Amino acid sequence: MNSSIAASGSWRRNLGAVFIAELLVIAGLSFGDPFTSLFVESLGSYTIREASTWAGIATGVGGISMFFSAPMWGILADRWGRKPMLLRSMLGTAVVVGLMGFSPNVAAFIGLRLAHGALAGTVAAASALVSSMMPRGRLPFAMGLLMTAVYVGNSVGPLFGGLAADNFGYQAAFLIAGGLLLAGGLVVLFLVHENFVRPPKRERASMGSMLRYATSLRILPLLVIQFALQAGPKIIAPIVPLFMEELDPSGAAATSAGIAFAISGVVAAASASAAGLLGERVTLKKILVVSCLFTFVAYLPPVWATTVSQLILYIALRGIANGGMMMSSYAMLSLSALPSEQGIAFGVGQSANALGNSLGPVLGGALGASLGFNYVFAFAAALYLLSALLVMKTLPKRAAGERG
Repeated sequence: MNSSIAASGSWRRNLGAVFIAELLVIAGLSFGDPFTSLFVESLGSYTIREASTWAGIATGVGGISMFFSAPMWGILADRWGRKPMLLRSMLGTAVVVGLMGFSPNVAAFIGLRLAHGALAGTVAAASALVSSMMPRGRLPFAMGLLMTAVYVGNSVGPLFGGLAADNFGYQAAFLIAGGLLLAGGLVVLFLVHENFVRPPKRERASMGSMLRYATSLRILPLLVIQFALQAGPKIIAPIVPLFMEELDPSGAAATSAGIAFAISGVVAAASASAAGLLGERVTLKKILVVSCLFTFVAYLPPVWATTVSQLILYIALRGIANGGMMMSSYAMLSLSALPSEQGIAFGVGQSANALGNSLGPVLGGALGASLGFNYVFAFAAALYLLSALLVMKTLPKRAAGERG
């Protein structure tokens, strides 16, 4: 669809603009990570354990609506263009996130989280846009750069989100988050160019073609892996600030959680960039297996954490292989699809991610409330070990279109 852009070299300018936009947007989306559970706790007379359960539900329900909406957005992207879908996700979520700070109760907050999930999916939309205009041989580099933007955003967002919540209040923090999303959407609107040509009617994506694609033997294992890789971080997301509050009741839990997520994000950003360059010389499957195994080991030390400082350090270490995991899984998903199917590919991939986003926080909140926060990390570690085994047993040595 965008072969002229790939041939002309203008894909570099588009990739740079999407990088900046996605960095701003992910910073906005992750702004609330350190204080969402604390915000939920403030909406009623909840104990820490009750807040853990409600925070897990509030964080997870967005994944339910995203699970059903993402394939539809993917189909529309292949029919009408990837840039409009990226704008829809960025500008739509900007409004919803800005309104979250005005939630009068948990029910209203959950309702906004549902709307957020239906409109969101910026990483999938950005990946589909970039993939459709990239030379295929440079795709690992592009995915590595895009994942770098995601992890840098995920590092600075929680850091400043925690500081904003502790110093200016939750309402102001949500408004700042919405402003970051709006800024990212404006970058895409004015700086990204897409030469999209609508496919003939007989070649247009449909729900039937999406279902056939998602259930094919070359794609289904990738979707299962996408689910597992996304569920791991989300399992611990709602319990980290509450765990820190339990370890140090007098400390600034939101700020501490923000620091932990920030350091982890910086480390993951570096690993994503390095993995993107490595992916042009080493098979993506090998990068994915090694990354999963390393993350399995990295999730075990928090089980024995007894201080906030220890927990911050252990959470930071898990970022070492996160970038490699996400770069390789996204690149393999793209290389397994035709250029004209990139919207569908990342639409169904986003559904798998959404399922992980939905079930992960609910499961993490429930496990934290029933077993204790320490053991949530052990459960997440086991998930990465199973992911490594699944990759080794089901995926080919090389993805279609991979160099070498």
